[in-house]
Amino acid sequence: MRFTIIGSGAIGGVTGAYLARAGHAVTFVDVAGEHVAAINDRGLHISGHADFTVRVPACLPHELRGPLGTVILAVKSHHTEEALAPLAQLLGPDEAVLSMQNGLEELKIARIVGPERTIGAFLTFGAHGEGPGEVVYGGPGTLRVGEIDGRISPRVRELEQALSVLQPVAVTDNIFGYLWGKLALGSIYFATALVDADVPDIFDHPAYRPLLEDICGEAVAVAEACGVTPEAFDGFDCKVMRLGQRDSALTAGSWDGQRAYWNSHVQRRTGIWRDLAVWKRKTEVEALLGAVLREAERFGVEAARSRVVYRMIKEIEEGRRAMSWGNLDQVKRIVQ
Repeated sequence: MRFTIIGSGAIGGVTGAYLARAGHAVTFVDVAGEHVAAINDRGLHISGHADFTVRVPACLPHELRGPLGTVILAVKSHHTEEALAPLAQLLGPDEAVLSMQNGLEELKIARIVGPERTIGAFLTFGAHGEGPGEVVYGGPGTLRVGEIDGRISPRVRELEQALSVLQPVAVTDNIFGYLWGKLALGSIYFATALVDADVPDIFDHPAYRPLLEDICGEAVAVAEACGVTPEAFDGFDCKVMRLGQRDSALTAGSWDGQRAYWNSHVQRRTGIWRDLAVWKRKTEVEALLGAVLREAERFGVEAARSRVVYRMIKEIEEGRRAMSWGNLDQVKRIVQ
């Protein structure tokens, strides 16, 4: 198969590298000129969970030419529109965009290129860029692909087979259930990014676990108000954290699943934390936690804790707040 990878850093870099190593025709596209030049000069090197280098062509967006094949969109959610702009006239009638992004970007992509040329993906494997031509693969997780209307089509079956070179993958008829499940877990991750500590250490702190469960429960309430049933993955089921009375054994099982996930990976902190603490750039809070809050407002669902976390993340982005355990204490006080 032919693949064009738009956004060739973390997720796009790992995915494209594995596809290229398996013999697929891959072209990397990125806005970072140094990254593009390094790939063309010495190849893309994957380290961390794996260690190999692939030599495939790379280009800047304005240099891209068709045919594109399947476009894998792996840019941050706030760059979706600008990343798709150069593709509008290049994408063929039988070519499609596969979103390997966070959030509900499939809806945005469908408005730009059409729902018939939009495919959804859900993933939890980790990666981060380490410099020009260098990507660190954190380790496998869950990978699902699906049509946005729930059909099981030949093209998603073909993608299932192609992407299996990266890790086990399955087709789903409920891609938005997985995406909302990830939004719910992502709401917890945004709360952990308020603290300068490893994610497992935050999860294991007894003073904050109920707060994290309530934040997740708010997202579950919003998803269900939207008519979506969130899916479980990586041993984590957000539905057991619904607001109200919870079964302690079920919630403990989900936390065990998250602990096992993090213990199996190279990274101990989220990409959200890395955006704030390392790269000093905006996170995807607007497209992720912001999407939860917008839907909460539309359906009249209370999401007070998530709203405070959203505000605090914005303040850290703007340099008006430092990371600390006290941020979680403040969320609890404000909500109470």
